[in-house]
Amino acid sequence: MQLSPELAEACVVPRRVSTPEEARAVVDAEGAAIVGGIADEAAAIEFGTAMLGDDLRRIGRQIEVTKQRGEVDSAKVAQQPADARGRKRRFSADTTQPMPPHNDGFAFGDHAPDRLFLFSQRPAATGGESFLVDGLAVLEILERDPVNAEMVEFCRTVDIDHSEPGFPQETYSPILRTTPAGRPQVRHHPYLAPVMGPDEEAHWPFVRHWMDAVIAARDTGARFRLEAGEMACVDNYRFFHGRHGYSDPARLLYSIWGWTSAAVAVPEGELDIVTPKPAQLAG
Repeated sequence: MQLSPELAEACVVPRRVSTPEEARAVVDAEGAAIVGGIADEAAAIEFGTAMLGDDLRRIGRQIEVTKQRGEVDSAKVAQQPADARGRKRRFSADTTQPMPPHNDGFAFGDHAPDRLFLFSQRPAATGGESFLVDGLAVLEILERDPVNAEMVEFCRTVDIDHSEPGFPQETYSPILRTTPAGRPQVRHHPYLAPVMGPDEEAHWPFVRHWMDAVIAARDTGARFRLEAGEMACVDNYRFFHGRHGYSDPARLLYSIWGWTSAAVAVPEGELDIVTPKPAQLAG
C-alpha cells in the first residue's frame, strides 16, 4: 500500500483568536482554534464555559498531563490483563516518542466529549509540539484516488469495534458516522479493530489502511507549539490530536473535556481513563 503525500494536508495549525465568541465560531466552522492569555486551569475552564454558552452540558478537568503522571498511569495499566484477542492496553511512559493520534475519551464510546480544551500551563523547553489531524480531511484525501474507494466506503458504512482491550463497549459503529444531532464523528486510536466474527480477517486490511493513513498525516503534516497560557479549543468528533516527543519533566498540560447539547451522550461524573468501566457512564 502506498499512501499519498497529500495526507500532510490533513494536519492543521489552528487560527488564533481572542474571545470565547470567536473561538466558538472558528471551532464550529474549522474544527479548532487557539486562544492565548489563559492564566491557569480555572481560567481555562471559565473560557470553555463561556465559549460553549447555553449549549454546555458538562465541563471539567479530565487529565493533568505530566511526565510523572504518565509514568504512574502506565504502571497501573501494565497490570491489566490481555483481552480475548490477546491485546493489552498500554500507556507509554516514553514521552520521547510521538503520541498516537486520537480523539480524547475514545474508551468511553458514545460518552466521549464532543469538545476538547488543551491548556498549556508550561510547555517543554524543547520538543513536545502539538498536532491536529482532521479526520474528515483524511477521508477526503484518500477519496481522491479511486484505488481507495472500497476502503473509504468501508470507513463510512461498516461497523467496527472502537473499544479498548479489556473494556468492551456495548455497541459498534463505522469509523465515520453521523450522530443523532446530525454531526459527523470520525474516530481513530491505536486499538481500532474489526468486529470479531466471520468477517474479521477480511476487514482487518481496511482498518489498518485507515490507521496507516492517519499516522502518515501525523508524521508528514504541520505541527505547532502551545506556549504557556495558550489553549487549543478542538472539535473532538472531527480531530485527532497528540504531541511529538519531548523529555522535559516539567511540561504541564491540562486536558479539559466538554459536552454540549449536541454530544451523543453525557456522563454523570468524571471519567477514569486508567480503568474506563461502563458504570462511570450512568446518567
